[in-house]
Amino acid sequence: MNMRIAFDSRRVAAATRESEAGRTAGPGDAVAPVTPRLLRLSAGVRGWMALGTLMTLAVTGTYVGQGIVIASAVERIFTGAEWSAIAGHLVAAVALVAVRSVLLWLRELTAVATGAALKSRLRRRLYTKLFELGPAYVQGSRTGAVQATVVDGVEKLDVYFSRFAAQFAGAALGAAGILAGLLVVDPVIGLTLLAGALAIAATPLLARRLQAERSSWFWSQWRRLGADHLDVLQGMTTLKAFDASAGRGRELARESWDFYRASIRFVAVANLRTGAMGLLSSGGIALAVGLGAVRLAQGALGVFDLLLVLLLAREAFRPLEELQKAYHSAYPALSAAAGVFELLDAEPAVHDPREPAPAPRSGSVTFENVTFAYTPGRPAVRNLSIHIDEGETVAFVGRSGAGKSTLVALLLRFFDAQDGGITLGGIDLRHLAIPELRRRIAVVAQATYLFHGSVRDNLLVGDPGADQSRLEDAARAAGAHQFIQRLPHGYDTVVGERGATLSGGERQRIAIARALLKDAPILVLDEATSSIDAKNEAEIQQALDRLAAGRTTLAIAHRLSTVQHADRIVLLDHGRITDVGTHAELLEHSTGYARLVAASTLEPSAETRTSGSGLSA
Repeated sequence: MNMRIAFDSRRVAAATRESEAGRTAGPGDAVAPVTPRLLRLSAGVRGWMALGTLMTLAVTGTYVGQGIVIASAVERIFTGAEWSAIAGHLVAAVALVAVRSVLLWLRELTAVATGAALKSRLRRRLYTKLFELGPAYVQGSRTGAVQATVVDGVEKLDVYFSRFAAQFAGAALGAAGILAGLLVVDPVIGLTLLAGALAIAATPLLARRLQAERSSWFWSQWRRLGADHLDVLQGMTTLKAFDASAGRGRELARESWDFYRASIRFVAVANLRTGAMGLLSSGGIALAVGLGAVRLAQGALGVFDLLLVLLLAREAFRPLEELQKAYHSAYPALSAAAGVFELLDAEPAVHDPREPAPAPRSGSVTFENVTFAYTPGRPAVRNLSIHIDEGETVAFVGRSGAGKSTLVALLLRFFDAQDGGITLGGIDLRHLAIPELRRRIAVVAQATYLFHGSVRDNLLVGDPGADQSRLEDAARAAGAHQFIQRLPHGYDTVVGERGATLSGGERQRIAIARALLKDAPILVLDEATSSIDAKNEAEIQQALDRLAAGRTTLAIAHRLSTVQHADRIVLLDHGRITDVGTHAELLEHSTGYARLVAASTLEPSAETRTSGSGLSA
């Protein structure tokens, strides 16, 4: 819901950005490679991961079987056996290669299925959490940073679970099985290879702190760059209008260079670790083969056993090397996981009651000694009290920062008051289920947000079950049906992102129709006509009047067309009520209200401007 509340919550956002700006990446930003909490993210895909583990073990088994049959075939050649006695071994080796190809294909399919299932479940969980956190969290964070966590972070976790975690047990068990077999063949050679395998396994642990620092820096630069690119795309019109695109482009170039440096440093550490592991692997195999040759010369080892060592020594390290490659690709996920956990751990600004009260029967609204501050010591609303009868229209006016939109945020329970309370039909908002509360309130905001979809899709936000006739009735009442009919595909016309293909007046009419479809007993008009030109204002005001009929209405007022017909007008100043009355009463006895009119803070309506009957102080 794109409301002017966003401007009030910039105070929350500013504090968040300050803390982010002063934060430096450190090893603590990346979680350990394998932790119980990280593995708990795999809930729902563990069956696929277990299948991936079995596939890895089966692939390792084909390598072992291939080594055994080839060693046996070569031994028979050395002993002068007939080719007929060797042919079966060669056929078996070819068959094992074919089986391995099928298993590798199946393992890849399993990895893709694991990743797809994980991403679907995890993104659903993250979006559910975002909806629970509400506007207070989203407006207090950079959109691009949140997007990086929900989109890019989940993609990186896909690699971790589908490639690394799914192969971890299979690689470890496969290597352990081969080493155990070689220990039986020759304990000396087996222990040599075991030492090499342990050294390979320990290498990532030795480099973990340095890699964690580089990975955290890499991920933080990635999130920052993504957020700033999104910022530029969303603000392209402003940058062009102020001829600021070149300067902003240079800033992005510097950030891209920082990201390049972070990438190079991360890859440098990863390649150093990979090189060390390759050296240990090659050195271990060479040492094992050399020892085998010595043991053969001493008569302690047979030809078949030496051939087995020669072929399987490589296979003892192969699963670990494959796992290391997967670990290298998945390591950024450990930093991404920190962002995912941060989002999942975030506390919502408001909570649903354990035992919700029944829905109120009345549409009256009461603010009782309400005090609220976005930041401590700077109240946006101070000891505010007012009762609004069911069906009454009350307009709230005041200069910017007076606390008008904060009242709307509190009524919708985006935040809870620190002192005092708000009741709906005599029931404290904190005792009502949040979905039930918000079902009873319809909002028409200053900046109407339309989703990228059809006109129909955007109208159905008000009532997903509405049929075509109800959509058209609401559109007619809002003065939108005629222009919708003129669109290329009528109600099925795609309006573009944020309704970019429609004019401001057309977007506002759709917002009014959406509110009519919701048919809520309480209506909030958050400066609903402030961005409309004089030509459209009178028509939209008539539609708003039809919408407000019979409803309890809170109007955040910017123009006299909204204010002058209200049952009461509440003048706010620094979060306090300074005057209450009708338009005529306030003009007569409220100097603050008269100053607002004189200063054009309350602009004349289109009708007043045209007729010349505007009020002056």
